[in-house]
Amino acid sequence: MDETRLREQLCQAVGQLWTRGMIVGADGMVCAEVHRRRYLATPVGLRRIDLTPNDLICVDIGGENVQGGEGIPIKLWQPHRDIFQSRSDPADDVLRASALIEPPHIMALLASRDGVTELDLGLGAAVPVVEQDDDPALRQALQDATEAVLRGRGLLVASTDLAQTLNRIERIEMAASIQLATRRG
Repeated sequence: MDETRLREQLCQAVGQLWTRGMIVGADGMVCAEVHRRRYLATPVGLRRIDLTPNDLICVDIGGENVQGGEGIPIKLWQPHRDIFQSRSDPADDVLRASALIEPPHIMALLASRDGVTELDLGLGAAVPVVEQDDDPALRQALQDATEAVLRGRGLLVASTDLAQTLNRIERIEMAASIQLATRRG
């Protein structure tokens, strides 16, 4: 895909997530592969609603800015790197976009279920829940799934492209919303 168009699409996606309350302020990270092992990503510290295509940075699989300047600290980039590396075999569906965000219904559902290791949202496979700093557990969970909840950080979702990543986020958040509503009723 043309890098200019992908930059525009990424900013639109971030704006949609912000409008829906799934990212707040400068939190959350959304990225998409622009070239083999090169990713456009939301930069650290900039309010997501104010992002322009020129604000996005291009990083390698290690989170280093390939155009010079500040990259993404490994602690923030690690979940994205793990999910991209989990499906890098061309024989599989290669993951090319990811988001780590805080959808309110997922976060509320998780808060109401202390100690759970997965969220069964009725979408087929349950979404694994791992501790935010447990990198081996995250890598293990991502061998079988393209989404996971990092306790204290949010929902990590990846897919073959940006549109499919957004669709997955919406589906997961809607399922969590329904579960919360039926529990109250």
